[in-house]
Amino acid sequence: MELDDISLQNKKLSKTEKKLRQKQMKARYTLLRHEGIECVSYPTKSLVIANGGLGNGVDRCQLHSVVEECGQVESLLMPPNKPYSFVQYGRTADSKQACDSLNGKELILDNSSQKVVLYFNYVEKGITEEALFNSHRIKKNKFS
Repeated sequence: MELDDISLQNKKLSKTEKKLRQKQMKARYTLLRHEGIECVSYPTKSLVIANGGLGNGVDRCQLHSVVEECGQVESLLMPPNKPYSFVQYGRTADSKQACDSLNGKELILDNSSQKVVLYFNYVEKGITEEALFNSHRIKKNKFS
């Protein structure tokens, strides 16, 4: 795996690829800062999808049809009013395929002509509704 990382660093990236990586890194930082959810650099079964949330006007059915192109989706969690969502696949290989093929995908929203670009990052564990609810409850109590 280290050789793959080194060859990736040595490979010249196009302007588009550089921009995609910058947006991906920004999404990672924002998720960590705002939600305390850390992204990882190695493939896992779970992904966070930045810009793919209810807060951006993305429809659950539309997003599900996009992510299921890469494999069997075990869960798709879309927190209310958030610009991101979480998808968990049955296999890490499916998650890797989704990250590789869907990262930077432009999605035209069903109910408008607005476009969003999806950015995928791996997360260590699948995010459950209960864990997400508890993290929001803790934040509310912290500031009350």
